Amino acid sequence: MHLKLRQLRHALSVWRYGSFRRAAADQHISQPALSRSIQNLEESLGVLLFDRQTTEVTPTAFGDALLRRAETIVTEAAELEREMKLLKGLDVGGLSVAMGVYPAEMSGNLALAELSKVHPGLQLRVQLRNWRDVERVVRDREADIGLGEISQLTDAPGLRVEPVGHHELVFFCRAGHPLLAQDTISAEDLDRYPFAGVPIPPRVAHLFPRNCHVDEATGDLIPPILVEDLSAVRTLVANSDAFGSATPVQVEPWLRSGELAVVPFRASWLRLNYGFIFIASRSLSPAAEAFTELVRRIEQEIEPKNRVLTDAVLQGIQPAL
Repeated sequence: MHLKLRQLRHALSVWRYGSFRRAAADQHISQPALSRSIQNLEESLGVLLFDRQTTEVTPTAFGDALLRRAETIVTEAAELEREMKLLKGLDVGGLSVAMGVYPAEMSGNLALAELSKVHPGLQLRVQLRNWRDVERVVRDREADIGLGEISQLTDAPGLRVEPVGHHELVFFCRAGHPLLAQDTISAEDLDRYPFAGVPIPPRVAHLFPRNCHVDEATGDLIPPILVEDLSAVRTLVANSDAFGSATPVQVEPWLRSGELAVVPFRASWLRLNYGFIFIASRSLSPAAEAFTELVRRIEQEIEPKNRVLTDAVLQGIQPAL
């Protein structure tokens, strides 16, 4: 026995309308084609489904049994098709993302907001982590995708890494800070004041202000004021002699208001280097693919803005060695 959904739909239509002619019109096929479909179904089952001798076509006992089941099968099949279309269209389902605080502020949060706006039925789970934890969360499959520091992950076994953000950073401090009294300053000048921020990757640990300490287990540089939230860093810096680091676009409103100022120091190593982190053997879901596309689009818009703003706030400052 080989049943087809199309045949079941035809049988249900004949039952509802009591007529092959009206059922054919309902199914948008010719009456002979509908008759052949029902005959093929009867032959497949080896029974007669409809009594054609009366004025109105009526189901036989076999037809009654089939139609009771057919209605449930067709309804469930239609619901399954709908769910698959919704999943493909990102209107249901879920996405778990782990992000570092810098990439989250640069593009990750905006991408998730747009994704949620376009697909309000999508369930989002967002984790803000330090850069090492982003990798771990992805490896442990606690997140579908990571967006974080990738400088240490170029040859990481089992992971696929795709660069997406490479932005110059600046040091910033409160208005009236002693660091602003000089036209240019050196790394030694920075050492006199505490740095507030997230753990620093080993790629720049030997270059960063030396009032931090190195974590012997990881090689990360741990700031004297360890803060995992950039809004907290901005508040701390605005109300103390600590200084922090950010891309100019991340502190632009506070620079314009005069609450914060850029330290006159520039270095080629003072940059963000982040990207997507996936399990290599795992295919991305449609929601994850949509997230990556949105992040890339936002990054393309924000990169030139940050470059222009950086040149403006550090005009005339030569990069330190």
